[in-house]
This record gives sequence, structure tokens and C-alpha cells, in this order.
Amino acid sequence: MILATVSSERSFHQDVRAALDGRLRVEASWDLGYEEASRLRGVAADQKCIAILDYSDPGRAMAVARAVDGRPQIAAIVVGGGGTRDELLQLMQAGVRDVLPHFTFREILNAASRAASSLACAGEILADLYAFVPAKPGSGATTVATHSTAVAARLANEPTLLLDFDLRLGVTTFLLKAEGTHTIVDALAQADRLDRDMWSSLVSQLGNLHLLGSGPVDVSRPFPTDRFTQLLDFAVRQYATVAVDLPGTMEEQECEVLMRSKHIFLVSTPDISALHLARRKAAWLQDLRLTDKVTVVLNCVERRNTLSVSEIERIIQLPIRYLLPASAGEIARAMQNGAVLAGSSPLAKEVSRIAADMTQMRPAGKKSSPVRRFVEYFSISAARGA
Repeated sequence: MILATVSSERSFHQDVRAALDGRLRVEASWDLGYEEASRLRGVAADQKCIAILDYSDPGRAMAVARAVDGRPQIAAIVVGGGGTRDELLQLMQAGVRDVLPHFTFREILNAASRAASSLACAGEILADLYAFVPAKPGSGATTVATHSTAVAARLANEPTLLLDFDLRLGVTTFLLKAEGTHTIVDALAQADRLDRDMWSSLVSQLGNLHLLGSGPVDVSRPFPTDRFTQLLDFAVRQYATVAVDLPGTMEEQECEVLMRSKHIFLVSTPDISALHLARRKAAWLQDLRLTDKVTVVLNCVERRNTLSVSEIERIIQLPIRYLLPASAGEIARAMQNGAVLAGSSPLAKEVSRIAADMTQMRPAGKKSSPVRRFVEYFSISAARGA
């Protein structure tokens, strides 16, 4: 592992080394000025490098970040940046996934640990990640995400994970009557020490659908972005398919999910207010340069809509692939029974289309289930006893 610091200030190099001394195993340390950062291009493909960039000179630091973007052997950390939304977007577009607004020993250590963990799993086959984003609250994104992922789990015939990142208003567990003793809040609280045994006690299981559902309404404290990142890092190494239900608040942890997603489903209804907000979300996704992997799910479509599909596409500036008919009674019955939408109704068929698109590109090899069965616990206990 190479540790490279990039700054014109000698004190920056010294402070980073002091923060990481004895806590991160490195084979070489490079103290580089901005004009020497081209040395990072010489990092071989079979090497691993953590590059910590001083953002006190934004233009030069951004140039370095862009120069190493796309090199999986280099994990870039920016210190002193991300103070505005536009600045954060620019850094994410340049491939930076860890931005520290301020320099503290603890934050540097945590960021370096995350980078080392990310580099350690480079080359590993990770889950296909799908994000469901509402144009506005009430668009039905959670219903679409829950039922589509449940059907995808059945079609794939292997464990498939749904994460509810809407901490305060999520209803995934309610829709499937999967309310248990643990929630996404418990998983985030323990995200820095997750293992398979702990994971088995956290997730709810409904056949092949594994669920980390919404937490209590009175979440007493917000979780830092790195907790969401740690949880996501663990999850994508355990499953072949992971879906995330996002609240659509455009916070930093949502950007992280969206940047890593294979595909993004923007869910909107055909009413004018929802379409206006969908256009704003589309502009946000364009700022992140993600529109090439976004499709619109038009929900609650009536036979006589005021606007045609082509007119709606012109408003949102994104393609519409799925048209989900209004069927409040069908959804209510499924919710009452805690069941997944099924059958030959127009709504069930369209949900199955989304699920099929989530599973059709997966490789043939399956991952072992991340949740241990009772017989596995028994066998381990017996072996330890012997």
C-alpha cells in the first residue's frame, strides 16, 4: 500500500503522517507537491494507493483528482473541500468518494480506513445496485421498490436485499408486514463492525427477499454519511442484487448510492406538481452526470391523463420506460395481507417487467447466502466443542 499526500504545505504532510502513524500499514509514503502529482500516474495496476489531497488550492487539487479518476488502484480523499453543494458535486464527478470538510486526526483515520477497505475488495464481484428515487413524497417509490425487489428475488431464486434509507418516513416493513426487532437504524449504528453473524440477526427474511426496513419515527440523531457507506460496502459484498429505497432529499448519502448504482428508477405520478419536481430531480441527476442510467417509472397512470407520455418526457427530459396503472384497491389488498403483487393484472405485469430488468443481466454464478441457517450455527458450535 502506498500512502501519498498532495499539498504545497509541509505541515499537511506531517499532520497526515501523525494521524496515521502506526494505524495504517504502508510500504511507501510519498509527500508530493501539486506539481509532482503526476507521479501518481505511475502507480501500477497491481499496486494500491491512498491519495490524500489538500483542497486549500482547489483548482490544482481538482486537477489531481481528475488525473487519477478511473484508476481502481487509487482511492482519493479530499481534505478541506465540499463546503458547498456545487463543490461536492464537482468532486464526486471527478471520482472522489470521500470528502472531509475539516482536518481532524479522527476523520483522516476513518477516511483512510474506508479507502483501505475499498481497495482490499477491488476486483471482487459486487452486487448490482439499484436505486429508487421519488419525484416527491407520495409518488409511490417505496411501493414500487418493495414489490419490484421482492419479485426480483423470486425470479433470481437467490437472496436479494432491499435497504430502506428513508429513516423517518420509510414504510417498507409495513408493506410486507415484516416488522421485526431490528431496523435500518440498528444496522447503521453498528455499520463499522458488521459481520455475517451480526447481519443474520439484523435482516428480516421473506423467502429470498432480505430486508433492512425503516426505523422508528423518532430517530434521535442523524447518522454521518460514512455509516451509510460502511453499510453499503458490506451489503454489496454479500448479495448479487441490492436495491435501495431513497427518500429523495438529495443529501450526501443519496449521492453516494446514486453514483454507485447500476440503474436508477425515478418514480413520479403524472400530476403537474410531481412532474415539476421530477424535472428538478432530473437536473440534479444531470449535475451528477448520471442521466445515462436513469429511467422514469410513471406511477398511478389513468386511462385519461391530461398529458401524453411524449409530453411528459419533454417536461422531465428523461425517458419513460414503465407505466404503472392506478390500482389503489389492488395495492391495498396486498398491503392488508403483507403480500407481494402477483398475477396477471396490468400493475403486476409492469412490476414484473421492472423486476426482470433487475435480474436479467446477472452472471450465472450465485453468491452464498449471507444469512446463516440454524444447521450452520449447530455445526459451528459442535466443531468448537470438539
